[in-house]
Amino acid sequence: MNRKNNIKTMETRMLLKDESLWARIQGFSLDAPDADFPFSKKLAKEENWSLDFTKKAIEEYKKFIYLCCILPKGASPSETVDKVWHMHLIYTESYWVEFCPHILHRVLHHYPSKGGACEKEKHQHWFSDTLKSYREIFQSPPPRDVWQGKVKKRSTTQWFRKLRFIPLIIVLCMLTSCLGEIISTVTWIFCSIAGILVFGFVIGSVQNDNDKKGGDSGSGCGGGSCSSGSGCGGGCGGGCGGCGGCGG
Repeated sequence: MNRKNNIKTMETRMLLKDESLWARIQGFSLDAPDADFPFSKKLAKEENWSLDFTKKAIEEYKKFIYLCCILPKGASPSETVDKVWHMHLIYTESYWVEFCPHILHRVLHHYPSKGGACEKEKHQHWFSDTLKSYREIFQSPPPRDVWQGKVKKRSTTQWFRKLRFIPLIIVLCMLTSCLGEIISTVTWIFCSIAGILVFGFVIGSVQNDNDKKGGDSGSGCGGGSCSSGSGCGGGCGGGCGGCGGCGG
């Protein structure tokens, strides 16, 4: 029974293989030769991948595309492979004008999931069949980091390199805050002193004006009322004590 199954698997694999198609896919470069910021570098930046992992993901994407073309029901991508596919679809000229007609010799559409439990179960079975076909066609297990692992991000060391300036920024902010408080305090003290000086100057000016007015009034009292004998003695002596002081 196992022998029959093995023979059937080998026959299926032989029928499915298309060496010409595989050669065309392998020879196709997603990086335009005249691009200052090529596809692989953009993908690495967008997904926060290392360049080595990005190149590996692109190679597995090509295998996935090959499986899509030769398998009767197509293939289901992993999360990582799907991200490469999404990026390639954004490069519309590369995908629709060059890749599909000249390399694949067919149109290959991307169909998103419809959602729901049934769709999820269907996708899981489809994905399992894809991994099985991968092993049969390429005679090797699919790399776990691309096909069965979570999307690989850059190492924490690279993140720390990006974050190394944060302590400096914090220190600068603290210094700026302290400097602002110092400036505010000095300004408040200066304004307070200036206000006290102005207030004292105003009070002094008013006092001088009152002194001048008091002197003029005393002179009038001494020269007028108090110079007329006994009449002044009773009136000015009791009622004009202040004037008497000013006049004297």
